[in-house]
Amino acid sequence: MPAFDDVVVAVAWRETARIQTFWLSTVSGSGQRGGMTQRLSFFENLTDEGIARIRGSAVQHRFQKDERIFSEGEPGDAFYVIESGSVSVFFEKDGEKKQLRLLKAGDYFGEMSIINRDKRSASVEATEDSRLLRINRDRFLALTDRYPVLADKITPILTQRNEELILRESLSDAVGIRSKHLYVSIKGDPSLRETALFRERYESPVDTVLEQLVPNLEDLLLSRCAYQLTVNFNSGEIRVRSVFKPFSESIHTAARLSDKAYIERHFTEVPYAEKLTLIKSTSEFISAQPQSRQLSAQWKNIFARSLAKWQPISAAEISSIMSRLADLRRIPNFYLRNFSISMVQDAIRMQFNCDGTHIVSSDDYLGFIKNNFDA
Repeated sequence: MPAFDDVVVAVAWRETARIQTFWLSTVSGSGQRGGMTQRLSFFENLTDEGIARIRGSAVQHRFQKDERIFSEGEPGDAFYVIESGSVSVFFEKDGEKKQLRLLKAGDYFGEMSIINRDKRSASVEATEDSRLLRINRDRFLALTDRYPVLADKITPILTQRNEELILRESLSDAVGIRSKHLYVSIKGDPSLRETALFRERYESPVDTVLEQLVPNLEDLLLSRCAYQLTVNFNSGEIRVRSVFKPFSESIHTAARLSDKAYIERHFTEVPYAEKLTLIKSTSEFISAQPQSRQLSAQWKNIFARSLAKWQPISAAEISSIMSRLADLRRIPNFYLRNFSISMVQDAIRMQFNCDGTHIVSSDDYLGFIKNNFDA
């Protein structure tokens, strides 16, 4: 059984290579000229007066190779422009550095925490001996207020970096971009973990009807209006979300949902392909409403990309996932307590008796079971 000692997030998006290329090309401030890549200086398109004002507000600092400039979580008290050398922007996870981007002469950083009024979202180190211009927070805000061209230069990059931060902070993508590999493990109550091996599994209302229930749950997702299910083995309740009432959920007992006639009365038949079309058209309708204009630029970008790239869990994957539900419930010592699956979001949520939660993608579901539970 996987340990729940730490929160472990290992996400590789289906479009990882494209996103990494996007970030490295945009946040580094590089462009194309004459068929050759040329770096654009932070000072490009600024007047001589503006450049003089910026340099007059800055203090030059030198950093040696591998020297830390600031760390994630620190207050955002300054903005930096690289005059020479290069720096790595990264975050640390499980003792390893995960580089977000490499910045070079002409690039800048440190604006996010100042404008967002937040702590540093990443750490920065010099990757070689470097010379930086440092502008403290108050002077930086005064400069952007006085020189709109400076604010215009920074705003698009700030939007991109905020978008990157939102995706990095999410345990799983909340807007539906499908992940090729997703494995999140979240620790639960330590007292429950310590006594997990000594607590017996008692037969729940779900267990008594599980054989009849599983094919009915599969039918709800594949042939009827349901797009999301949550099975609670302890209480015997099952929560269902329907494409016809997407903002609420209905609650049913396992005994009721094991009855085919009950299914017929409560859940309208909708072919799987038509349900996918309805889900996407609902998302498109919402994005077209005036209220969507209130979204920040980064969230508009995220929603637009997720809508264009959305890939639901396939019917075959749903059948494969549901076929192992009973096995997860019958694991000795570590047995399933809660289970959630959604067509919209490729993240299967499983909570076991040790009170931890696992979230995996459909691609990794069978591998997760084989690696952790199969003999």
